[in-house]
Amino acid sequence: MRKSAAVPLLAIALLLVPAVPSLAWHGHRPGIRTRVFVGVGPAFWWGAPYPYWPYPYWWYDPPYYGYAPPPVVVEPPPVYVQPEPAPAPPPPQTYWYYCPSANAYYPNVATCPEAWVKVPPRPQ
Repeated sequence: MRKSAAVPLLAIALLLVPAVPSLAWHGHRPGIRTRVFVGVGPAFWWGAPYPYWPYPYWWYDPPYYGYAPPPVVVEPPPVYVQPEPAPAPPPPQTYWYYCPSANAYYPNVATCPEAWVKVPPRPQ
């Protein structure tokens, strides 16, 4: 019975051992912290220099809030104003044609031996 309980406890203890040095590297122990690294050759071929550990498990990304929704702008509907119709142009100036030799106007006389005389119309 004791042997069957000891095996899982030993397995759990062995799984927790690597967590202790990684937390110590990030300053969870008081006192002086020093680090010495000797590297040879360009580091860009192999990535980050050894010893490199990722951020600890408690380091979370900042929360993502997304974009703010666009503001709602309510505009009143456009008001259409129908323009007033343009006034009708005045009728062209008409003239009466007078024949001095016949002493009459055009509709009454069809031909005139001399030149017609333009006369502005008179209200009757």
